[in-house]
This record gives sequence, C-alpha cells and structure tokens, in this order.
Amino acid sequence: MSRRPLKTLAFTCGDPAGVGPQTVIAALRARALPADVAPVLVGESSVWRRAGWRSTDGPIRDTSLGLKPPPPGVAGAVGGRLSAAAFEEALRLVAQGLAAGIVTAPISKESWAAAGYPWRDHTQRLEACGQDGAEMVLGVPSRGLWCALATRHLSLKEAVRRVGAREISSAARALASALRRLGKPRPRLALCALNPHGGEQGLIGREEGERLAPAAAALRRRGLLLDGPLPADSAWRLHCEGAYDGLVCLYHDQALIPLKVAGGLGGVNWTMGPPFVRVSAAHGAAWDAARFGVADASGMIEAARLAARLLSL
Repeated sequence: MSRRPLKTLAFTCGDPAGVGPQTVIAALRARALPADVAPVLVGESSVWRRAGWRSTDGPIRDTSLGLKPPPPGVAGAVGGRLSAAAFEEALRLVAQGLAAGIVTAPISKESWAAAGYPWRDHTQRLEACGQDGAEMVLGVPSRGLWCALATRHLSLKEAVRRVGAREISSAARALASALRRLGKPRPRLALCALNPHGGEQGLIGREEGERLAPAAAALRRRGLLLDGPLPADSAWRLHCEGAYDGLVCLYHDQALIPLKVAGGLGGVNWTMGPPFVRVSAAHGAAWDAARFGVADASGMIEAARLAARLLSL
C-alpha cells in the first residue's frame, strides 16, 4: 500500500485563455513537487482537459460552471468568471483544511473586471484573508534574487505620490520575514532610491531626503539590516553580486524589469500575510504564447518548488 501524501497544494487554472493550464500541467510532469506533496487541479474540468490533462497529473476539483472556455489569447468575461471561480474554490479548500497552500496560474485583470469580480488581482483578494494584509515578495529562487514592492499595480505618477514610510516599512518587514523563512536569520536588505543617482543630494529630486532616508532610519532603529536609499541600478548590481539578500523596490518596474532580465521567466510571486502559502509565477497570462502554444513553464516550476518547500518549513 502506497504512503498517502502528507500535504496538498491547490493549483488554479488561471485565465483559461492564457498559458496557465498548460504551465501547471508541464510543471507537474517536470516533477516539480516532492513525493510528500500532492496536487489538486482547481477549475473547470473542460479547461484542464483542453490543456492535455491526464489522470496521472492529479485530481481535478471541478468548479462546474458549465461555461465553454474562451479561445486561447482572447480576454473577456467568460475567462474572468472561470479563473475567479477557480481561485475562490482554492480558497475554500484551504479554509476547509483540504489544501495547505495555493499555487495560482496567471489571471487577466481585464477579464476579472469584465466578469464583475470585485478584486483587481490575486494579491488584492488575499488582503481579505489575513490580519496582516498581503505583501508581494518577488524572486528568482534559483538565482537567490529577492525583492519586495512598496507599491504594486499603480501608474508611475500615482506610485511616486503614494510611496512613503508606511509602504516602505510594510515591504521591508515582509521581505525580511520571507528571507528568514528561507534560512536567512539576519537578512541584509537595501532600499532602492526613487530618482536617478539617488537624487544627487536633492538636485534631481528631494524624495530621498524627505521620505526615503527617514523611513530607512526608522527601520534600522527597529533592528533591520537595511542600507539606503541607494541608486536603484547600483542596488541591483550589488544584489546580483551577493552583497544583499534582498531589495525593497518602490514601484512595479523598478523590481520586475531587472528581475526578469536576470532571471528570465523563472520568477515567482510569494504573498506574505495570509495564514497559508500562496505562490505564483511572476508573469501574466501571455496571450501570444497561449495563442501559438509556446508557453514557458519555468516560472510555474519554480513556483511549485517554492510552495512545496514552504510547506516543509
């Protein structure tokens, strides 16, 4: 009699018009999970079958909406309803103790909005699941690269206006907590500056002196090993060379551009705050790749491996 796996991870299908279902199946067939972690595939069974599901990939938790999946590469309300239903069902599995964590395939914000789903993305929905909110920690585990975002999906103008001590503190504390879970008891962090060259002592911008430096000093007083604000290009070079364990970035592209240049499509998004594991690949639905059937599963493989590792810690 075979030993029953000790832990279960729920894999959502994501937007059925994107690469999510294919990358999940590819990750499972690449043996991304250890023997003591079992997958359950959450979403409409027709979505998984279209992606080539076989019974050896794991059981399907069918959301049973009875909707026909949209064609690959086409955003819309149907895809939004199917992906939102899969995520809600995965949350129910965790709440009922039937899964220990969730690995989410990418959704489309446009499709969720078209479907009338009240949240913009997974992270915003997860903010309602834990007393500590939800913070994004992004990384390329295979390269040891990690960062956290002080602001998320905002226009650059709005991110500059909004970033301040509270946002920096939340991101830095989440990043430090994540790195401690990964075996770094005293993680070395750096705060990225907002302006080129770190503002050149106020000649290019005053945000470093007025907002960022005081926020960093306050965190150091609380015991964090945090340098900066440092010019963002220098901070990323130093991180890639191993001088820092992670970076606190101020806006989306300050983190994602260098992370994807350094790590390709092997990046992951780990949500800190909810009382369960949630990890995803750090890329979107990839309409063109879905349309032409050329999905790259490296991000989903890394996400599955990280989620399984976190369940064992």
